[in-house]
Amino acid sequence: MTQYEIEKEWLDSTLDVSYRFDDVVLVKNGTRAGEVGRVISLFALEPFPHYMVEFVDGSSIAAYESDLERAT
Repeated sequence: MTQYEIEKEWLDSTLDVSYRFDDVVLVKNGTRAGEVGRVISLFALEPFPHYMVEFVDGSSIAAYESDLERAT
């Protein structure tokens, strides 16, 4: 599946993934653990869903689905 196809299906909500565009998430692991950001992209499905998360300062990180949880 190409990047375009992944993004299109993700935005159309046809993929079985936990997070959608603009979901607010808490990073559980890594250098940004404990920080809250917004999901801005799904760019890989294998080996696990891999998202781009953007923070209020404009920086971003790549994170596996298992490294995120919904922020409350």
